[in-house]
Amino acid sequence: MIKILHRFFYAWLFLTRLPAPPLPKAKNEDWGRIAPYFTLIGFILGFILYFFAKVFLSYKIPLMFSALLILLLWNLITGGLHMDGLMDTFDGINCQDKNRKLEAMKDSRIGAFGAMGGIFVILFKLITLCTILLNKFFFIIVISLALSRLIVVYSFTFLSKNKDSGMSSSLLLLGIKRPDDFLVNLISFIIISFLFIAFTHLKFFYFFFISICFFLCLFWTYWLENHFKGHTGDTFGALIELSEVTILSLGVILKGCF
Repeated sequence: MIKILHRFFYAWLFLTRLPAPPLPKAKNEDWGRIAPYFTLIGFILGFILYFFAKVFLSYKIPLMFSALLILLLWNLITGGLHMDGLMDTFDGINCQDKNRKLEAMKDSRIGAFGAMGGIFVILFKLITLCTILLNKFFFIIVISLALSRLIVVYSFTFLSKNKDSGMSSSLLLLGIKRPDDFLVNLISFIIISFLFIAFTHLKFFYFFFISICFFLCLFWTYWLENHFKGHTGDTFGALIELSEVTILSLGVILKGCF
């Protein structure tokens, strides 16, 4: 039980910038066993944003400013880690020389295409959050954080990694148990989603919405794998950001069904 708690908090420190209790130094095998907790941590982060969204609206803070505050909190609690991966990935996509794509991603400088990718993702999140807050579709915020991390675990479990991927992603992927880790995340996702929908008396359509989002987000993971001939730490970060934007955007498009 102690080892499980330690690994949960190692995953917590890996995915967030929020504090954790004092922990012993993690071994390589510990970093390789943090994947089972990704979806659960996604839900916790989602519920944190859910709480603040309700607080901001209850105090009648202007809608646009509330959306901006939520987006600021979103990036603060994740440390902008996934956004960094997204911008590096977009720089790699823009590189015309197929043999230099990973080199472009590893460059510490942000290219024009990476900057544009980051700006558009932030704008998409800000505008979709305005609509979501206006209609009080808080559940979509929670689902976007949890489902995007479930999709990443799917990629860990079933798709290939690039042979030149970084040390941190290599350690994580070496410890993956296939398909056990994905099933653990999938079961926790289904149980928590069902309980949330049931206790908040949401419409059955939310189940259909989650299914659509899952398959749409799979497009990103297969496209990135095909483009870079395997995933890297940067593409995993990009996958989380692109999945979150996809879920938020689809929620806005289908808002009349909720």
